[in-house]
Amino acid sequence: MIQGLVLTHGAIGAEMVKVVELIMGPVEGLRADSNQGRSARDTASAVATWLADHAPDGGVIFIDDYGGSCASAACLGAEGAENLAVISGVNLAMLLTFVSWREDLDKDELVQRIVDKARQAVTVVGAPR
Repeated sequence: MIQGLVLTHGAIGAEMVKVVELIMGPVEGLRADSNQGRSARDTASAVATWLADHAPDGGVIFIDDYGGSCASAACLGAEGAENLAVISGVNLAMLLTFVSWREDLDKDELVQRIVDKARQAVTVVGAPR
């Protein structure tokens, strides 16, 4: 099973994982972490530890903001890792897609499905007034 880490500013990721579990029930292999109160080096170390402990064969790291400190820490912590994807702009649709399809698709197909679903989820609902 492909493992996932949601790495965000503050508790955003932890709350998103909780909502996934409210919808899907208990979920193994998806956890959240935060950069809150950590230096970039400490956050990168936490990513490296997650990879070693939970995803030695690779996985998916979801981050909240491309170019932000979580993105930098994910890339630094995963340096040299194989079979890993880092995807920015985490939203609920992405995480639900990840949990629903990670056992049926290989990582590359899964990543593409996640990105496609995330883009579909960003839309205007109703007409603006």
